[in-house]
Amino acid sequence: MRRLYCLFGFFSMMMYGGGCVPPEGKRPASQVVNLDLNDPMVKHLYDLRDQGRTDSLLAYLVDPDATARSLAALAFASVRDSNAVEPLVPLLADSTEEVRIAAAFALGQIGSARAEQPLLEAFRQDDSLSGHQRFNAIILEAVGKCGTAANLRNIASVTTYYPSDTLLLEGQCRAIYRFGLRGMTDHVATARMVGYVANERIPESARLMAAHYLGRAPNIQPDSAQAVQLAAAFVRSANPDIRAPLAQALAKSPTTPAFGILSKVIQTEQDWRVKCELINALAKFEYDTVRALVTPFIKDINPHISRTAAEFFIANGQAQDGDFYWRIARDNADLSWPVRIALYRASYKWMPGREQPEKKEYLNYRLRDFFLKSQNPYERAACLHALAEFGWQFRWIYEKASNDASPVVKSAAAEAIAGICRRPDFYRIFGENGRTVRRELLTYLRQIVASGDAGLIAAAADGFRSEVLDFRSLRDTALQNELNTALGKLNVPRDYEAYLALEKAIAYLDGKPEPAYHKPAFNHPVDWAILTESSPATRVVFQTKKGNITLQLFPIWAPGSVANFLNLVKKGFYDGKAFHRVVPNFVVQGGCPRGDGYGGPDYSLRTEIGLAWYNDEGYLGMASAGADTEGTQFFITHTPTPHLDGRYTIFGKVTQGMDVVHQLQVGDVLDKAQIQ
Repeated sequence: MRRLYCLFGFFSMMMYGGGCVPPEGKRPASQVVNLDLNDPMVKHLYDLRDQGRTDSLLAYLVDPDATARSLAALAFASVRDSNAVEPLVPLLADSTEEVRIAAAFALGQIGSARAEQPLLEAFRQDDSLSGHQRFNAIILEAVGKCGTAANLRNIASVTTYYPSDTLLLEGQCRAIYRFGLRGMTDHVATARMVGYVANERIPESARLMAAHYLGRAPNIQPDSAQAVQLAAAFVRSANPDIRAPLAQALAKSPTTPAFGILSKVIQTEQDWRVKCELINALAKFEYDTVRALVTPFIKDINPHISRTAAEFFIANGQAQDGDFYWRIARDNADLSWPVRIALYRASYKWMPGREQPEKKEYLNYRLRDFFLKSQNPYERAACLHALAEFGWQFRWIYEKASNDASPVVKSAAAEAIAGICRRPDFYRIFGENGRTVRRELLTYLRQIVASGDAGLIAAAADGFRSEVLDFRSLRDTALQNELNTALGKLNVPRDYEAYLALEKAIAYLDGKPEPAYHKPAFNHPVDWAILTESSPATRVVFQTKKGNITLQLFPIWAPGSVANFLNLVKKGFYDGKAFHRVVPNFVVQGGCPRGDGYGGPDYSLRTEIGLAWYNDEGYLGMASAGADTEGTQFFITHTPTPHLDGRYTIFGKVTQGMDVVHQLQVGDVLDKAQIQ
């Protein structure tokens, strides 16, 4: 039976007039997309993307060769030049499907409202043989990135897709999700996503996106009936990737059914990632009840779960329990240092100093003692962040960090000083001494900038922009000259993160608007020679004390990132580097030459966005401080992270060793990286 995929009721007048579309036969060679990295034209087009030469790329949009048209179109998914919208539109009707897909994807990435109507008109409503579902799915998601609220409602209202229409259903859910990430939600869309995620006949890929919409999009509050559906969906789903965002979706529903299922399944859940999300979800409910549910997990054998449970009380504790948290740490000597420090930090934050000064002083002593005895810079850094919860520790924090050899500790102190500056309760903490402390903190910020250390500047510069302390009133010619001199000495692109942070601070102090983001100039061409030496069978193996991790690379989508990565591995750059950042059920991050997350090389890479999505665990992405600022730092995802799609380069995926990735903790070392 012939099926019409009516995208929008009012849009039927724009349907193609033909009947069934026959499958495409063998095409001439020039109409076949062949992404051969040994082809000089392919290399040239990737180079044009890297160099941001939009005029040259625009010329290739009308090239007779489909490969050239496809690569030129896809380049604008990374370059995002709105001047390309109108030139890209004709490619939505290109004779080659791959070109149409590249054009639709790029238009979505550009995000211009001018692309909405052409995308709607390009939707293949005559697809009776389901030969264009991928193209239609890409169009739907693209509309979600640039469309209006009216079309959010229209897309959400479509009910004609069958469970077998996997790509269309996924495209519909991705569209609604992209609208949600832009702050655009609708009760019809929310109801559609609840219905999908609760319907086991709907393909898992679509239910995954529906769950992420419900868990991440703002302004959503499922009612009691929807909470019952979400609870049933959570219980029935065998896929932890779906259950994890559903936990956050249930947290948005302050209803008895939502709390009932969360409090029940947290006792039986077996996947550590889901359990972390369940712990975080409980923050939305009554503290006294929740405390009893979360506390046992502090002693969980999984370090991610125990850390999440301890950090729960940093964010959600209460003064009445200020004495409770540290006692757990004291009475359980086998707790890991991240958990122990987190519990002391929770007590230090919530315990009222005026009513219990002797206990506050005891906590102060314990945290200082941990710091002085620790040989682990990440533990010492955690101690400083804990001490910063009580602003009066600013002098000790600054003094000890100044004499510490580790950049990890120094940058933690800089972050702590900036955080104290930006506390909304600053004057309540310091009282009549507030003005004196304010001047001391400004002196510390100036000394950090004068050090010339880019990592410390990046960590501290935000402190200058404290609305509470209003350092603009203390601004003078000397301060202005100091900051501008420091800005001029930063090594761009290596110090680009510090440059941007200090530039914003200077603009704030000068009473000017925040400067617009400007990308670093092209400075690092793709090393095609090392890509020529590799093959589809090339793998990179990370050796750690917890096991090996094998990575497949994606040079087709990210040749610059892959070439850079292979060169660094070949030189032994990653050997001995720590995983400096681990966020449970999100990512592990490594590759920083400083170890504190603020380091990078003397060059920068371009952000490379291809037809790849963070829809599974184990994707290898490039960390950045903004578009086109990538360098040596990478991350590996614990779980699907679709909010990163289109923003962070995907250049590989774990093929073996995800169990090792899940075991990694802050400070674990990548002993050796090898090319196989």
